[in-house]
Amino acid sequence: MFSNINYEITMVTKLKRILLRKVFTQSGLDSNGNTINLNHMHVSYKHKENIFIVNLASDSIHKLEKGNKNHKSKNREQIAVDIDRNLFVKYVLENISHEPLPNPKPKKIVIDFSSPNIAKPFHVGHLRSTIIGNFIANINKYYHNDVVKLNYLGDWGTQFGLLQYGLQQKKISVHDLCNNPIQNLYEVYVHANKLASIDDNVQKQAKKYFSDIEQGRSDLENWRKIREITVQELEKIYHRLGITFDDYHWESDYNGVAIKTLIKTLENQNIITTDDLGKKVAEFNNRPITVLKSDNSTLYLSRDIAALLDRYQKYRFDKMLYVVDNAQTDHFAAVFHIAGKLNKECTEGCEHVKFGRIKGMSTRSGNVVFLNNILDEAKQKMFEKQQESKNTRTSAINEETCDTLGTTAVLLNDLKQRRQKDYVFDWDRALQSEGDSGIKLQYLHCRLWSLEKNTGVTIPKFCEPDCLTEEIIGEVVAELARFEEILNQSLKEKEACIIVNYLFRLARHVNRMFNDLKVKNVDKDLGSQRLLVFHSARIVIKTGLEILGVKPLYEM
Repeated sequence: MFSNINYEITMVTKLKRILLRKVFTQSGLDSNGNTINLNHMHVSYKHKENIFIVNLASDSIHKLEKGNKNHKSKNREQIAVDIDRNLFVKYVLENISHEPLPNPKPKKIVIDFSSPNIAKPFHVGHLRSTIIGNFIANINKYYHNDVVKLNYLGDWGTQFGLLQYGLQQKKISVHDLCNNPIQNLYEVYVHANKLASIDDNVQKQAKKYFSDIEQGRSDLENWRKIREITVQELEKIYHRLGITFDDYHWESDYNGVAIKTLIKTLENQNIITTDDLGKKVAEFNNRPITVLKSDNSTLYLSRDIAALLDRYQKYRFDKMLYVVDNAQTDHFAAVFHIAGKLNKECTEGCEHVKFGRIKGMSTRSGNVVFLNNILDEAKQKMFEKQQESKNTRTSAINEETCDTLGTTAVLLNDLKQRRQKDYVFDWDRALQSEGDSGIKLQYLHCRLWSLEKNTGVTIPKFCEPDCLTEEIIGEVVAELARFEEILNQSLKEKEACIIVNYLFRLARHVNRMFNDLKVKNVDKDLGSQRLLVFHSARIVIKTGLEILGVKPLYEM
C-alpha cells in the first residue's frame, strides 16, 4: 500500500514514517495517484488518557476526477493520531540520539558569510553574518549536505588606495603591522581619510594608486603580505567563535585585469553598453547601473558578478547563499540578474539570505568597535557574574569557561531574534542567568552532565516505560519527539530562533523534571530509567547548541 509514497528521506524521521503509515491506515488515504508532503507535526500529551496525540499537517495533492487528468488541486489536510503512551515513550527514548537517516541526494551548498573588510572594524554587522552563516552551514551538515563555507574578504576599491597612501605617509612597513594588524590598519585608514578630507591631492593619489594596481601597473606583493597577516588575525577571532572556513576568497581576485575577458563577453552580448561618460552600464529595473568605471576600474557589482560565475565553475553548486544584511537587497538582485543573462543555470540556486541590524551594541567606552572588544567585555562580565554566583564551582572559574559563556551569551542573544528583524542589544538581558538565556542553557547542560556522572546509575540501552509513569516525563518526551521537526523547519526557513526557542521551552520542562524526580536514593532500575530521560534531554540540548554554533560546557 505504501510502496509508492514519495518520502523525502532526509526530511522525515523514522518516527514520522511510522506515524504516516498509521495515519494513512486510519484515514483511508492511499498512495495511488496521491503525493503526500509532510509540513508540520505537533505532539501533545494527555496524561489521564495515557496517550500521545500527534497532529500532522500535510499538503495532499489529489488528481481531479474531472477535467484534465494532469490538473492537480492542493488541499490542506489536518490529521490527528492517538498513540499508546508506552509505545511512544519507548520509541522516542531509544532513538533520540540517532543521527538523521543518510541523505540519498545531498546538495552542494556554498555559503558566503562573514566577509569583513581589511582596515575596517569587524563590526556587529559582520558578527550577524558570521553566526547566522555558521548556523546555516551547521544545520545543512547535520542533514549530510555537502557544504562549503566561504569567506569573501574585502580588499579592493579606492579605499585601499587611501590605505596604501596612509602606510607610505606614516612610513609603516608590513613588519610593523604584525602586532595587532587589524587595529593598526584601521588607524592608518582613519588617518588617511582625515588627510583626504582637507587635501584633494590625497584623494587623487589614492585613486591613481588603486587604478595602477587594478590595471596591473603596480606590484601587489606588499598587498599580499598585508592580506596574509590580516587572515591570521581574523582566524583568532573565528577561533573564539568556534568557526572555521573551507576557503578564503578576495575581492582583488576579480580585479580589472582578471575580469577583462568577462567584461568583453558582456559587451559582445549587449548585456552592458558604454554610456556618454565612458562608463560600462547594464539595464536593471528600467534604469542603468554602472558595472565598470570610465577608467576601467571595477566596482563591488562587477567583482561580485565575476565571483559568482567563477564559483559556479569551481563548485558546481546546487545552492549559493549570500548571508548579507537587508541593505544589499538591490545589489544582489542586480548581480543575479546580470550573471543570469550569461548563465541562467548558475543563478537558479542563488539566494540572498537577509538579516536585520543590531542597535546599541557598544563597549563601556560607548563606541561600536572591534568584535574582539565585544567578546572581551562579555568574558569579563561573565567572570564577575561567576564570582558572585553561589552555584559556581571554584574549579570552573577560569578564562576559557568565562570566554565560552560570554560568547554563548552574545551568540544566542542574537540567534533568538527573527533573522530579518532589527533589534536593540542589551548587556543585562544577554548575560542574564535566569529565564530564557544562553547562560541558562549552558548551566542546564552542565547540570545534566553532572547527574549522569555522579549518580552511580548506568544509562540503560532499553527503555522500560512502565517505570516512567509521571506526567512530567510524558511532557518532556513530547518535546523531545518534536526535535527533528524543529530542525526541519529551521533548515527550510534558515531561522535559528526556531531552535533557540525550542531549547528554551525544553529547558523549562527539564527543570521541572529535576524538581519532581529523583535519580539517587531510589530503586536502581527506576533511577536508571529516569536517568535515560535526563540523558536524552541532554543529547538534544547538546545537539541543538552545536548546530547553533555554541560549544556546550560540562562544568560551570
